Amino acid sequence: MPETIVYINGQLVPISDATVSFRDGGFQFGDGLFETIRFQNRKLFSAENHLQRLRNGLESLDLKLDTSNAELIQILQKLIQVNQIDSGLLRLMITRGEITGTPWNHTGKPGIYISIRPITPIPEQSVKVVYFEEANYPIIRFNPAIKSMNYIGNMKAKKDAESQGAYEPIFYNSNGIITECAIRNVFYIKDEVLLTPSLDLGVLPGVMRNTIINIATEMGVQIEEAYIPFITINEMDEAFISSTGIGLLPCYWDGWSSEFNLTQNIALKLNLKINNLCE
Repeated sequence: MPETIVYINGQLVPISDATVSFRDGGFQFGDGLFETIRFQNRKLFSAENHLQRLRNGLESLDLKLDTSNAELIQILQKLIQVNQIDSGLLRLMITRGEITGTPWNHTGKPGIYISIRPITPIPEQSVKVVYFEEANYPIIRFNPAIKSMNYIGNMKAKKDAESQGAYEPIFYNSNGIITECAIRNVFYIKDEVLLTPSLDLGVLPGVMRNTIINIATEMGVQIEEAYIPFITINEMDEAFISSTGIGLLPCYWDGWSSEFNLTQNIALKLNLKINNLCE
């Protein structure tokens, strides 16, 4: 199989030759943002929504990026063309760039890095989750939420979850309120109402999360962005997690199970939407 080609600051290079400057703010301080953008049948899914969230985050960080969204989309499409991957994920990273003076006063050109990989095989059955108190992990919450490159706490929690035989951890905060997964959003269904944690908890507004909310609205499902107490999880009728990479996956935890009837209907419509947009 040909070597993967990645994008670094205007250049397409084999991944074995890809390097990041030691002085790059993303490397030194985690000073940057990223977006994971799905493509299927070599076509981008919801790229405009990802880029809008990226722009919102860049504005929060006062990080100026002159490259337009149209130019970024052209680069993403070019990277798909030069790699022999039909369906996968692009990771677009914008950093503060190569810092030559004091880091907090740096105003130079941002760094643009894009990697590509196939979609990891998605489980066909429901997946196990575990619940972690996020105070036990170095989780950074921003208001408004941004997709920071600093994911150290999230990755530690993901590793701990897998060591317990789970697919994904779900966090609850110091007030005992469910927030989100390590790298995904979470939804519950109770009495035919679709519940998901409120964004004012510092939850990232996932692009797939928003797509699911729109689909559920079209289906006539009542939706509430809510404060969901951890102590109520066993009262839920259904549950699922979502992300750009997996779409939607039903989930369960020790001592709780479901037949996922409404979840399966939402998943069916979501898959149809992804396929229709990427045909």
